[in-house]
Formats: sequence, structure tokens, C-alpha cells
Amino acid sequence: MKRIGFVGAGKHTQCIHLPNYAVIPDCQIAAITDVDADLAKRVAAHMNIPKSYGSHTDMLAHEKLDAVCVTLPATPMAETVIRDCLAAKLPVCVEKPLAWSVASGERIVADAKKHGTLLVVGYHKRSDPASIYAKGEIERFVKSGELGPMRYARLQVTLSGDWIENNYRLAMKGNAVIPPMPFPAGDHAKFNDKAKGKFFSFAGAHSHQLDLMRCLLGDAYTITYADPTGVMFAIASAHGVPGVMEFSPYNATDWREYGIIYFEKGYVRVDLPAPLAINRPGRTEVYRNDGATVPTTTVATFPAKSAMVSQAENFIRMLNGEKGSLCPASEALESIGVAEDWAMRLFPN
Repeated sequence: MKRIGFVGAGKHTQCIHLPNYAVIPDCQIAAITDVDADLAKRVAAHMNIPKSYGSHTDMLAHEKLDAVCVTLPATPMAETVIRDCLAAKLPVCVEKPLAWSVASGERIVADAKKHGTLLVVGYHKRSDPASIYAKGEIERFVKSGELGPMRYARLQVTLSGDWIENNYRLAMKGNAVIPPMPFPAGDHAKFNDKAKGKFFSFAGAHSHQLDLMRCLLGDAYTITYADPTGVMFAIASAHGVPGVMEFSPYNATDWREYGIIYFEKGYVRVDLPAPLAINRPGRTEVYRNDGATVPTTTVATFPAKSAMVSQAENFIRMLNGEKGSLCPASEALESIGVAEDWAMRLFPN
């Protein structure tokens, strides 16, 4: 039985994370903490969590935990919490993005290496059954060569519709007013004000897509061209595969998101649902045209399980020494770098 502590008692934790961890057989939510101690207490009572605290340091001092889930926004407070948990030799799953700057992310990753502690980031699209299947097929085709070389990558998302799908409607609200910790002055010194604002938007709203491209490619990538409208940018992987990422190029009334990896003789496509859709997996399509047989299209279907459920299960699986699909901190750090580069290209000094 893995005893998990939660840092952060906000609506996302209440409505998404806690219900998913609570039903895992070999997992116990042992404690929850929030700087709003009253909110933490009310959430604990509602979810039958044994202990609540007003500070993460109190929780770490008084609880025997196997891991910690940090569900705070990327702020200096979150960095402090993550690094304290790593110093306590506790595996950590942190909500995306990993940090508010490359410099902050580098400090966190360095601590994980220093303490030899597992640190993964909650880019839950990696845990969608459709994404897992698509990535497996892509890796198989790369290894076998049966579809020829990888030629091109494309990812498009239209940020429309109810991405929350009304899942926050029962969340309890906090009453405490918590003064924010100041950001270290040097961490955003290279940004002007417009670039800084755009970076926070990219690192938050779009970081799932930045990571999904990294996941499907199986390779790091850099921006080669950024359209000044912010609708798209072109990339090149570390091994020279070109690609494009497109962001809300048209209006829609529902969430639309897909990624495609093209090979010389076919492609693998994954379509994903709204981020907080419950019990709704994505869809994977594999197209083959090797010239020797009739072209075929295969669509994979999956049980009614959402990515957020799978993410919780994957973290517990990783704590048990098994393979999981969560994003390594080092790859999450790459996404922050892409977001910084994108912001600076759009608003150079």
C-alpha cells in the first residue's frame, strides 16, 4: 500500500486528482496540505483523508509517505515545495508545467539528480490509452522500418469548447488570501513584458501540446520558424525530422486536438478528447500504403478510461518499480525551453 501526500487542495485536486487516486487498490491518500489550512481540512473531511496540514513542511515532518503529488501552479512556492520533497527522498509527481522558467526547472531537475529521486510531470495526454498505443506503434515502425523512414510530424489543437466539461462544479472554495512569493529577478531577465506574458500563456495553456509533440516524436526538437501571428511554428527534431505545430487556426464549438507522425509509407494519428473528459479515451488511426498491397486504415478502440485515471495508475505503478508513461522531468524541462523560445521569437527585445 503506497501512502501518498498531496500538496494543494484546489479545485483541480478536489475534482480530478483525488477521486482518481482514491479508487486505486494499492494506494492510500494519507494526508493533504494547503496554505489555506481550512480548505485542506474541509477537503480532507470530504474525501476521508486522515490528516490535513497548513504547510508542506509539517506534513513531511509528521507523515511517513511513499510519494507526494504537488498540484500547485508553477510559482516560486511550487519550486520550494518540490525541492523540499526531493530533499526528503520522496518521489514526486508534479502538475504541469514543471516550473515557471528554464532556470527554475534546471534547479529542480538538478535536485532530483542530486537526491536520486523519481520526479515526473503530469502531462496526462501521455497516459491516454490512445497516446500510449500510438507511441508504441510509432516506436515499432521506427525499429522495424516497415513503413520507411519518419518523414514529418504535425500537431494541431483548437482551444475551444468546454475543456473542463463542467468537472469543477462541485469544488469547494478557499477563503484565505495568500500573498504570492516574488519571482527571482534573474529568471525572466531576457524577456520584455509582452514576451513574459506570452511565455506564461504558452507554458500553461499550450505546454500539453509541446509535450505531446515530444512524446510522439520520441526526440527533442527546436523551433525553426515562428509565425508572428502565433498560430503556428515549424520545428526540427534532433534527428532532422521536420514538423509543424498549429494553435487554434479556426473556430470550433468543441475541443479538437490531434497529432500525426508521417512515415514514407503511412502514418500514425492520435485524436484526443477535451482535457478533463471523464472515461473518454482518444482514438488512434494507423494508415499503411507500401505500394505492394491495398492501402489499409486501422482504427484502434479502447475501454472507457480517461487519461487522468491512467496517469494516477501509472504513477503508482512507477512507485512499485514498474514501467509507466509519465513525463520525465528532463523532457518537461525541454518544453519550458520551447515555450521561452516561442515567446522571445514573437516579442524580441
